[in-house]
Amino acid sequence: MEKVIHDYFSRLEIISEPTIYDHLLLSLREKDYVATFNWDPFLLQAFHRNVQRFRLPRLLFLHGSVGAGYCEKDRTSGFIGNRCSKCDCFFAPTKLLYPVAKKNYHLDGFIDGQWKELKNQLRHAFMITIFGYSAPQSDVSAIDLMKSAWGNVNQRDMEQTEIIDIRSEDDLCSTWEPFIHTHHYETHCDFYDSWISNHPRRTGEAYINQYLMTKFIDNNPIPKEFGFEKLWGWYDQLKQVEESQH
Repeated sequence: MEKVIHDYFSRLEIISEPTIYDHLLLSLREKDYVATFNWDPFLLQAFHRNVQRFRLPRLLFLHGSVGAGYCEKDRTSGFIGNRCSKCDCFFAPTKLLYPVAKKNYHLDGFIDGQWKELKNQLRHAFMITIFGYSAPQSDVSAIDLMKSAWGNVNQRDMEQTEIIDIRSEDDLCSTWEPFIHTHHYETHCDFYDSWISNHPRRTGEAYINQYLMTKFIDNNPIPKEFGFEKLWGWYDQLKQVEESQH
């Protein structure tokens, strides 16, 4: 069964024009992380076609991915089809975790490492965006792991939580209450209304300027109608400022 599922998802290919995956990755920086529960290769395919031009966020695959590979011997990971930088062997496919109650994340080397990295980043995160994740009952252990990493919400009084989902605000607040300190949250039905989309590659800075420094700021939304060459040119302007500050 796992081979059938793996083969099916492996055949999926992202469209040739810019997608929401490209916009998301290009709007974050290498200090940021994208953690996904999805098995499909779309995020990795978008990463692959943009990474030669920009420093992109780190990707974490919490339930495995058909596009990601792992070397058990050297505990390294990368694209399927690539080789381990230490032993030069091809990466083996990662295990795919199914929607069952007890997933035993620690039993798989790759997935255990992904979760350890996520927990470490959550402990130090200033802004988190939860995008289209419903937190199903089958993921109780996953939610508990994230809660333990986030810690006591009363001690996260400066952090901001953003939720992108079509569910009602009351429903979302009830689900994600352990990650929300009082009024420090926003909900959106559309990614293109989010802080990431309206302040690409400057999301945290924009939030701090507006709400902590009380400065009036304008949105700088992603030009979502652009093809790749124009899109990369638009992001290049932001990249040049980043590079000038190093």
